[in-house]
Amino acid sequence: MKITQLRDKEETTALTTMDIETWIEKTKTEIKARPVTVFREMLKYTLPDERCYGADKLPKILPAADFHRTEGGKQMKNYNGIVELTVGPLSGKSEIAFVKKRAWEQPQTFCTFTGSSERTVKIWVRFTRPDGSLPQKREEAEMFHAHAYQLAVKCYQPQMQFNILLKAPSLEQFSRLSFDPDLKYRPDSVPFYLSQPAGMPEELSYREAVRSEKSPLTRAVPGYDTERAAFMLFEAALKKTREEIYKAENDGARPREDDFQAIVTRLAANCFYSGIPEEETLKRTVYHYYLQRQETLIRQLIRNVYEECEGFGKKNSLGKEQLLAMQTEEFMKRRYEFRYNTQIGEVEYRERNSFRFYFNPIDKRILNSIALDAQAEGIPLWDRDINRYIYSNRVPVFNPLEDFLYHLPGWDGKDRIRKLAQTVPCGNPHWVELFHRWFLNMVVHWRGTDNKHLHIILSFIIFVLY
Repeated sequence: MKITQLRDKEETTALTTMDIETWIEKTKTEIKARPVTVFREMLKYTLPDERCYGADKLPKILPAADFHRTEGGKQMKNYNGIVELTVGPLSGKSEIAFVKKRAWEQPQTFCTFTGSSERTVKIWVRFTRPDGSLPQKREEAEMFHAHAYQLAVKCYQPQMQFNILLKAPSLEQFSRLSFDPDLKYRPDSVPFYLSQPAGMPEELSYREAVRSEKSPLTRAVPGYDTERAAFMLFEAALKKTREEIYKAENDGARPREDDFQAIVTRLAANCFYSGIPEEETLKRTVYHYYLQRQETLIRQLIRNVYEECEGFGKKNSLGKEQLLAMQTEEFMKRRYEFRYNTQIGEVEYRERNSFRFYFNPIDKRILNSIALDAQAEGIPLWDRDINRYIYSNRVPVFNPLEDFLYHLPGWDGKDRIRKLAQTVPCGNPHWVELFHRWFLNMVVHWRGTDNKHLHIILSFIIFVLY
């Protein structure tokens, strides 16, 4: 079995193949230049959203297939049936060791090692057909590999305390050459059996697990952590208490503004029905009313209310519309990713924690599906509510051209635009400079900073060519 290595040079990509054993030795021992160690040091000083260009010096390792170079590019020679899973991000060596140990406990683990960033763990598993064969036609191999990847994720994710980073499965999927003296390799690992699928997977076959919540506040205020949820619920209970007192006074009851016992009793009841723990209610009540000197009395008042009342957390003090807005935002952010594509003027989406890796436009069928998913969770969302959400400023703006330009590597000082122009046969001596000027104006036009001169230059270039 051979795997493929790609090494990017200035203008070409060198392709080589090697045995698994050769790759293992390269991963266990680092060359004198120590490129992986240097990359890891550079990564420590790189911001999370920035790209570390030290990775470009590390070759790409493609375990899925043995490729060879042809005139039309690289072509698959043999399919290996190896699927790579990436677990992370991990915080340090202890978590890496834990994940490697859990992976190694599975008899299907072919190989496991630390990723080049030293923040992930790579797991290789093998797949074959029930008769032990593997597809050798590229189209069949792509279908087999896509289904194999999904099966591997479903089998390994429950064994891991950390998330498997989902990636679009392809035969060209790669990871950078790493350095791990403790790499674990099992040549006689038990392969997964998978019948040859007839097509690519179409439906989602992996959904995020609904985890049990330790804190009752986690879902009381959707989208908020425990501390912020308690704060939000307390303020809502306080507002409701004031409204109840003012309403009672308007109905003829005697004023209660200075009667802190009545206020605290009513507030404690509202906090109880909102699901706020007793100690949290005490702390916030004491600090809100500046009653530190009477904390013992306040504690007893609140304890009596909590012991007498029934239905803890059954009656939220939040308004109906306020709660629905929070539920909507939490549901949308937990289940989906949305973006407003400025180039096509449409909202695009993809499901989180699924095997759908690309954004797709939203249509009526998708809107109805989102509404049904929300209602299945007990959230009374209708298509009009979803429309209101996705066509609002809650959805971030995405400009694909800006995104492409922003993520390009820094200019290395080489002029590639004029070199591109020289590939076009043209007798005009000014052609190269005109093309260079047009190309720069085209990029400026993409960014929307100059819409006045592009068409003038474009028509002039057409005139020069013809």
